[in-house]
Amino acid sequence: MDIFAQFLVASLASGLLLFGAVYMVLRKMLAAESHRRNVQLLSVAKNITLPLRLQAHERLLVLLERISPESLVLRLRRPNATNAELHSELVAAVRSEFEHNLSQQLYVSPELWGVISVAKNSVISCINACAASLTPDDASMQLAKKLLEWHLNNELPTDNAIRQLKREVARMF
Repeated sequence: MDIFAQFLVASLASGLLLFGAVYMVLRKMLAAESHRRNVQLLSVAKNITLPLRLQAHERLLVLLERISPESLVLRLRRPNATNAELHSELVAAVRSEFEHNLSQQLYVSPELWGVISVAKNSVISCINACAASLTPDDASMQLAKKLLEWHLNNELPTDNAIRQLKREVARMF
């Protein structure tokens, strides 16, 4: 019985060793397969989301260009309007453009969205400051002139946001 017990122990030990080896090999194979599938899924997801992200960045670039003071003045100027009327139209246009593009924040980093929000608020502050330096009944051309002069003497609030946006797009590639 002693030989039988030794044979049984040796068989059991070699069986456990074989089981352990098979377990380790299968575990590594399954982990490698899982990793391969994850990489494949990420690749497919990237192929779907990359165009959406690029489109969002394009739309935000258009937003920033459209809310820049010189663009607003050229687009919204009305020679017969008053300072107060143009001021209201300019602020409303900035807010409308921004609200129209709110959903794009899903596709950009929180930092970039913060910079874009700051740019929007800075443009509104600039418009408010220029309008406040005039009387409400002054001609709208006075406000347009003031905004263009401000633009010539200062960096546009949208310029920094455009630079940040371009950096983020460059990091995508």
